[in-house]
Amino acid sequence: MTKIPVTVMIYAYQAARLDLVKRQQRLEEKATVNALVDQGNTRRQARIIVARMRAEEWPPLEAIVAAAVRQRLDEPDLVGPWPELTEVEQAGLALSGRWPGPSLGVSMVQRNYDFPADVVQRLRTASWRLSEAPLDELERLGLVGAGLVLTEAQKQRRDELAARLYPVPRIVREALARYGPAASDE
Repeated sequence: MTKIPVTVMIYAYQAARLDLVKRQQRLEEKATVNALVDQGNTRRQARIIVARMRAEEWPPLEAIVAAAVRQRLDEPDLVGPWPELTEVEQAGLALSGRWPGPSLGVSMVQRNYDFPADVVQRLRTASWRLSEAPLDELERLGLVGAGLVLTEAQKQRRDELAARLYPVPRIVREALARYGPAASDE
């Protein structure tokens, strides 16, 4: 299965929850190794058994995040059907950088994940197709670009349009909020 690297900004609380999941997984793995040794296996045998269990019992964080993203992409507002992305659109979505809009005013953490290619394709397609109209409007009104000096009315209009954008990181944050490890506690 082909994987594609994706860099996103997620809320600090989401990153902390994912870090906690990873720590809990490591502790559970160690406890399982020790239990297997107590049952008469050598430490090496126990580690081999645990390594075979890992994908199912303690999936990597990127698998947890990808599963949450798949669930979010299956919701009616993101499921499509969408026209396929052109090569130019795909290239633009693969670029790093922040989309237009104000700062969210909350602590964010950068995370890098290698997602299955089909998840990345669906994610980028939904992101672009939902954002296409407000991005076009932002461009048409000249409200995006470096070094712009905008009036208060222009800033307000830019922020209104930017609120309608669905960049990839927004979808990932929503996926984690709804389906990630922190979702069950909220």
